[in-house]
Amino acid sequence: MMGFSYIGSFSVIAPILSIYLKDVIGTQVETIGLITAMFFVTSALTKLLLGVFAGGKKTITFLFFAFMIFAICPAFYPLTDSIVALVVLRVAQGFAYAFIGTASLILAALAISHLERDKGVSTYTASLSLGLLAGPAITTLSIPVFGISNTFYLATIVGFIGIFASFFLHTKLSAIERDWQIVGVTFERESTWSKISTVARNHMFGIAFIGNLAFFILFGVLLVYGPLYAKERLDFSDELVSALFLLYYIATTITRFSTGKIVQKVGKPTLMMVGTLLAGLLALTLRIVANDLFFAGIFASIGAIQGVLFPVGSLLIAQYIKPSRNVFANSLYLMAVDVGQGIAPLITAGVVVQHGLESSFIVAGIISALAALLLILLSMHKST
Repeated sequence: MMGFSYIGSFSVIAPILSIYLKDVIGTQVETIGLITAMFFVTSALTKLLLGVFAGGKKTITFLFFAFMIFAICPAFYPLTDSIVALVVLRVAQGFAYAFIGTASLILAALAISHLERDKGVSTYTASLSLGLLAGPAITTLSIPVFGISNTFYLATIVGFIGIFASFFLHTKLSAIERDWQIVGVTFERESTWSKISTVARNHMFGIAFIGNLAFFILFGVLLVYGPLYAKERLDFSDELVSALFLLYYIATTITRFSTGKIVQKVGKPTLMMVGTLLAGLLALTLRIVANDLFFAGIFASIGAIQGVLFPVGSLLIAQYIKPSRNVFANSLYLMAVDVGQGIAPLITAGVVVQHGLESSFIVAGIISALAALLLILLSMHKST
């Protein structure tokens, strides 16, 4: 329920934020990128600090307060047209988002036996897809009835589900402790620098990190400039833009629920390399698209790739990183997701202003292609 809540609340906002900032508030394109980026930059920095915790009652207590911050922030979005206030709200929500996401994934990876870890992580990441689907579905239905501004309040309502779930989890902690491996696990003492050095030198962690960093740079571009491109170049209405993201996450969900079967047929490192390269090629194709159905099809195909890449990276870490370093490795891994989405609008804003919205797709595609080449080199180095 917690995973569904925070992802669902996030994905209610995702399809409409850049449209709201541009059409309702009148924000410049480069400022839209900054406001969007602050959420993910804050989340990334927070996740780096979260690598020191290993679960328990304090973690679950803070989940409750993190959900309160995360759920309330969207309700203030339509109440202000101040850029500074919006940046502050994005920073606060990004902090809460980081804690909720990191804690949830770590608990999913470590709270079950290692024999069922692949299945458990896959199931957890698949359950997040329900939130990904719910968000744009709510937005698509809400915009014609309530308008863009009032749709932010629905994100708050979805977030309150997580508040109740985390409160329930805290009250039931004493009973859950008997079953959770993460509560009461004894980890060997190791310095933070030693963890960083060891994790960073692990080839499988490198493959997971680089692959997802490149992909989420691409996704960050789609998140910020995809809605604007669809409206201005393809004449999509606001609700059709939201439906576009719903289609994207439907594709994500289908492949995510199939990840276990796909991994059995194709190795995890190979999947990461192929998926990264294919995502880059699809992003480059978006540049030349003039047909709305073709654009939607490519958009959904990139969503299908996301459904595979993220859980595969989690599985690589669960399989190749020692349990005593798993918490820190997952924090760094999740940083790749936020860093990618955070820097994407920042590194492409200048290009977009000079050469148009579609130029952002070219930058994202080139980055993914270069990342795929780096993954191949990493894999070759490991085998020598």
